[in-house]
Amino acid sequence: MDPGEIVRRSVLRGIILGGGAVLLSGCGQPGSSAGTQPPTVAAADPISVKDQRGKTITFSGPVTRVVTIPMPAASLLVAVDQGADHLAAMHNASWIAMRDGIMGQLHPAALKIPHDIATQDFTPNVESVRALDPDVVVQWSDSQLTAPLENAGLKVVGLNNTGTQQDVDAWIALFAAMLGKPDRATQIKARSDAELKEVQSAAIGRTQAGPRILYFNRFTGGLKVAGTNSYNDFYIKLVGGTNPASGQQGVKGSGMVGVDVEQVLAWDPEVILLGNFDGAMPNDIYSNPIWQTIAAVRARRVYKVPLGGYRWDPPGQESPLMWHWLSDISFPQPQKSQLRSKVAGYYDFLYARQPSPAQIDKILWTDVNGRSAAYGQFDAS
Repeated sequence: MDPGEIVRRSVLRGIILGGGAVLLSGCGQPGSSAGTQPPTVAAADPISVKDQRGKTITFSGPVTRVVTIPMPAASLLVAVDQGADHLAAMHNASWIAMRDGIMGQLHPAALKIPHDIATQDFTPNVESVRALDPDVVVQWSDSQLTAPLENAGLKVVGLNNTGTQQDVDAWIALFAAMLGKPDRATQIKARSDAELKEVQSAAIGRTQAGPRILYFNRFTGGLKVAGTNSYNDFYIKLVGGTNPASGQQGVKGSGMVGVDVEQVLAWDPEVILLGNFDGAMPNDIYSNPIWQTIAAVRARRVYKVPLGGYRWDPPGQESPLMWHWLSDISFPQPQKSQLRSKVAGYYDFLYARQPSPAQIDKILWTDVNGRSAAYGQFDAS
């Protein structure tokens, strides 16, 4: 799907805000005269949302205890809510990203939240989840993952992951509606759309061909790259690059696909991106004789993808920053990048926190990426 068409779709499609009566208290209060009504108190209106399964879930009011099982959901909830107060539990991989990234520093309370409520493959520990007494459990929409929770009497919101920006928009809209903050979804989407137009405009205005960019979802313990119908393929093409794994000589299948060394050597990528789902770093490639003939190694254009409030490689609330980072990596300019100021402003907008220069260095992996080409454009001074 064309990226422009993706972002033109309404973020609020499928979100239904239920109307509810305002209830007035009719009791007397001490010291009041007979027949005098006390101050009125408005009860919360019921809220209904339609999840990505097409199922409608109704809450008596804004949710206050949310268990999230899909990996991007925990940090996305924090971004929509601008805090971790309503996050009751999360997947362990979400917690690791908060610990290893910057979220645990921005919102330290997030690191104290339970994170043992599901297996690596997202199978829920139903009893552990029930013990937390959540208002709602956010889960991938696969019926095998949602049914055990619903059979236990829990309310479940199902999410799809088709690798599109439309998914991010839908997740944000669902979370904002559940939290009773629908305007927050509108704000986040408007800002994301503006950043997308800026990146698209820059790509359209270039005359030089973009580099061949290969994203490794896994590098250690077996190679896995992003093929067609992946979010990584979307943003590689968005900035004006090409993805050899999804081209005419690409891999069969879609999403993340396993490959061998010979295939990568044949593709000869000009830029290599190492994701945040394993510990691979640029020096692991630079120092290995197997990879020395690859264009990206010869030009020292191997980069660890940033890790902020969440991993920048999959779809999420920080994806607009990923687009700008990849654009600058792919088409480095002689002047300093504006990414650091964008990070500072975006974090204030998402998390109500201003990262320090040292924290921005951590997000951008300036220590491990600093020996790669053109990375000085992201230096603080």
